Amino acid sequence: MFTVFFAVDEINRNHQILPNVTLGYNVYDSYVDLFRAIQGAVRIYSGTKEQYPNYNCDNSSVLAAVIEGMPPSFSIQYANIFGMYKYPQVSFMSQDPLQSDKQQFPFFYRAIPSEKTLYAAIIALLKHFGWTWIGILYPDDDSSINAVKIIVQMIKVIGGCIDFIKIVPSINDYSMERIKEIRQIIEQSTANAILVYGSKNYVYYLEQNVKISQIPGKVWISTAESSFRMFKYANDTFVNGSLKIIMHKEEIPDYVNFIRNVDPSRFPPGRTFTTWWDELCVNRCPFSLRWRNCTGVESGRLILYSHCNLRFTAMSYSVYNAVYVVAHALHTMYQATPLNERLLDHEKLRFQDLKPWKLHEYLKMVHFTNTMGQEIYFNDDEIHIGYDIYSLVNLPNGTINSIKVGTFNYNAPPGKKIQIDESAITWENKFSLQTPRSVCSESCRPGTRKSIREGLPFCCYDCIPCPDGQFSNQTDMDICAYCLEDQWPNEQKSACKPKVIIFLSYEEPVSVVLIFITVLFSLTSAAVLGIFIKYQDTPIVKANNRDLSYLILISLTFSFQCCFIFIGRPDQLTCFLRQAVFGITFSISVSSLLAKTLIVVIAFNATKPGNSLRKWVGAQLPKYIVFLCSSVQVLICFLWLIIAPPSPFYNAKSEVGKIIVECNEGSAIAFYTILGYLCVLACVSFIIAFLARKLPDTFNDAKLITFSMLLFMTVWSFFIPTYLSAKGTSTVAVEVFAILASSSGLLGCMFIPKCYIILLKPERNKKNNMLRTA
Repeated sequence: MFTVFFAVDEINRNHQILPNVTLGYNVYDSYVDLFRAIQGAVRIYSGTKEQYPNYNCDNSSVLAAVIEGMPPSFSIQYANIFGMYKYPQVSFMSQDPLQSDKQQFPFFYRAIPSEKTLYAAIIALLKHFGWTWIGILYPDDDSSINAVKIIVQMIKVIGGCIDFIKIVPSINDYSMERIKEIRQIIEQSTANAILVYGSKNYVYYLEQNVKISQIPGKVWISTAESSFRMFKYANDTFVNGSLKIIMHKEEIPDYVNFIRNVDPSRFPPGRTFTTWWDELCVNRCPFSLRWRNCTGVESGRLILYSHCNLRFTAMSYSVYNAVYVVAHALHTMYQATPLNERLLDHEKLRFQDLKPWKLHEYLKMVHFTNTMGQEIYFNDDEIHIGYDIYSLVNLPNGTINSIKVGTFNYNAPPGKKIQIDESAITWENKFSLQTPRSVCSESCRPGTRKSIREGLPFCCYDCIPCPDGQFSNQTDMDICAYCLEDQWPNEQKSACKPKVIIFLSYEEPVSVVLIFITVLFSLTSAAVLGIFIKYQDTPIVKANNRDLSYLILISLTFSFQCCFIFIGRPDQLTCFLRQAVFGITFSISVSSLLAKTLIVVIAFNATKPGNSLRKWVGAQLPKYIVFLCSSVQVLICFLWLIIAPPSPFYNAKSEVGKIIVECNEGSAIAFYTILGYLCVLACVSFIIAFLARKLPDTFNDAKLITFSMLLFMTVWSFFIPTYLSAKGTSTVAVEVFAILASSSGLLGCMFIPKCYIILLKPERNKKNNMLRTA
């Protein structure tokens, strides 16, 4: 009220605004009662103390606009009444978003932002501190109910949850049971951040009855202009770090001097005025006192939001702006009026013909800089002046201080709307002077994901490790992600790292062993070949075609050597050659053994009179057998390499966290056809050798071939299931072992006994001795 008096006086003294025009005002008290508020509205129209609906009895002045500071429910009713008569209504208190609907309230304006801006400020504050577990207290009125519904939805959008929502009385209607219930809900709540939404009167009643500011371990967030109590007594306690969000304020120049020096007789008597005046800085201010000392403390109590501090409250600043908005609109309208229409009857301004709907159009265009240097203009019929964030702290002398710790600017760029200086906040001792946490569950660290607890809000969860092969690189991940195919999670499962590339390298112990065995048997095979060449004219070498023996030893040497193709990092060439070289060299060895066996059978039967096999006995027959049998294998390998050639393959799925460089055989059918063909040759050789093992031939190799083929088939029969069950580099090691085992078996069974006779029993390597033995 005093701000209206001060602003009007200031405008009337200012010759730049409405020169030669004196603004007047009528002040009506609603007494926080809707019926009396409606009575005041009718009196405004009547212009007299009596209410005469639809009649204006005031001929000395004209009503231009109504400036009101009533709660939303009252303001909406006023807007309905004023809207009928098309009078502009400027509110400095109501923030209900419903009144932003210009279809319903075309003549309604605000000197403050709507509650939508307040919602955004609350959410920005919660998001800044990371508070996702919230309790809410609010009064039982339509405006607050609708507001809290929107706030709850916005909290959920940012990933927050509500621990409790409690409606408390909006008036001083508290029973002991209700007070106990409210305190119990707050004290049992695990939420450390509690939003107290509502007007200053509601917050005042709530604090006076429930004393919420004395409940420890909570951060109270208030949206009321005067958070918690109007007064704090010396023996009370208070929760440090409680926050209040109030509209931006500026100190109005000369306002304090006006309060100190104003003559109270200028103002009409009334309950509100008398109460305000009596509590102006001292317990009783005599009306005759012209200079008032605003100390703020007397009789053991601190006046927390005393009238001396009205220059710091958002309400005074908003009232001041509201008065100036109407004045500037009148000034603009006056300047737009032709000069000959302005003056009438001895230069008195002609405002009697003022049409309120005409002023309504000029209000939309208001744009000026107030005495504090701030631009004031309507944006969607409301003024966006931002919010200030204050923190409350107990001082050692028993007083309380309200410290500005941040701002919220709705029109600022994203990410810069809210600015908080956390170092300026003194948190309660329970929080160890650190920023308090208000979460249902602590954040899940990278490497884990959230698992919602059944029956609880989504903010309440357990943190479980990511499964194998998955990772999470941020906190509070709902799901774990898969790494790329060539990557694998680290030990913490918080990031992906390249998979280890493995192959049967030369440095691995198993490779060293295999190489040693390969070299050993290769040298052994070469040594045996040298022995046979040196003793080529002896009976045991010449028996059963020494050329076949040479061919077998050479093919076995190559079989041993082909193991080197399997060891090392596979490339295009090695993958292309390894199976073909192995298959062809082995087919030559087995074909040669088959030829040896057939020669024994044919030679024995050819000695019988009249046998037709005599014509097949000759030096060329073994060559034909070896060539024919080997050609089939060569043809299979040739078709394989042409149609589906093997190639290097990076296997990222066989082993965890590893990429195995192996050869993709191209065609599994071709691979097993090669093995199958070798087995067929071995089986035929085994059967024939087994049947010919007792033929009366001095140089019969059938027994040796039988054992060698038996060993060969045994090795490869075990190889197939072992190969199929092995993974990674083990598959290569298994195949190399099978090659070495079968080749060494052939070498040992076929040639070691003969070398024993050649080197250690030379007397047995003579034709006469061998015949005599036979």
